[in-house]
Amino acid sequence: MSKAFRIVLMVCAIILVVAISGSMIYYFAFAKPGNERAEREWEKEKLRKEEEQRKEEDRKELQREQNLRDCLSNAYDNYNENWKSAAKRLDSKDNTLPTDVAARLNEGNEKQQEQCFKLYGP
Repeated sequence: MSKAFRIVLMVCAIILVVAISGSMIYYFAFAKPGNERAEREWEKEKLRKEEEQRKEEDRKELQREQNLRDCLSNAYDNYNENWKSAAKRLDSKDNTLPTDVAARLNEGNEKQQEQCFKLYGP
């Protein structure tokens, strides 16, 4: 081989070694740490969103339970008011009602309670 050709090969080999070394330095010094940092940030964001979603679901569940309690309380209050009103209308001294009237009021109360469970039940 000629001396010039050997020199060209040596220069090419040196350039290749420098390029490969530079690429490896760049990868391990900049690219890989940047990717790892981005991945950690992505994981943190994912965990934050999951926690936020859990809190939102808990809040909705608490609101649903409160709505159910309020609805049942309103149904009971309506039942009591209707009972008192019927007893007053029938001039009942001891707040008792005839069986058929009491049955209608009880049925109405049960329907209201069922409606509450349909709207806010689990």
